[in-house]
Formats: sequence, C-alpha cells, structure tokens
Amino acid sequence: MADLIASGRIAELILLLTACEALGLFLLRRFAGWGLDVVDFLPNLLAGDFLLLAWFASARGEAWPWSAAALLAALVCHLTDLGMRWR
Repeated sequence: MADLIASGRIAELILLLTACEALGLFLLRRFAGWGLDVVDFLPNLLAGDFLLLAWFASARGEAWPWSAAALLAALVCHLTDLGMRWR
C-alpha cells in the first residue's frame, strides 16, 4: 500500500473511480430522470481530478510544467464551480 501511494499509482485508481461516479450520475439523470445534472457536478469533480493529476505527475517525477498545468486547470475548474454556485 505504501508503494501504491508513494508512486502515485493510487491516483489512477481514484481517477477511474471518479470517472465511474460521473458516468453513474449521468446515467441516473438520463434514464431515471432524477439526480444531479452533469453541469452541476462536473466542474467540482474535474477540479479534484486535476489535483490528482498534479500529484501523479509530481510522484512520477515529470517535469514541473505538467504539475503546474494540472494545478492551473484545477483552479479554473474550482473558480467555475464557485461562479456557478454564487448565483
């Protein structure tokens, strides 16, 4: 387990789980007619996913611009989410 965390590989598993979560919420809304609309949860979900990608890039020793780009994308998604909730 320590190697899974130290290598950042756990981020891949978490990203897979969040993709399944997004798909499940989308399908629930589409076929059952209730639940969250994609537009309501996607910016929040993507903000977390981009933070995971930044951690993954750093743990794998990628060049710093990859982590910086992922962090910037997380910020944009976070600000989008805040803007949507501010109304």
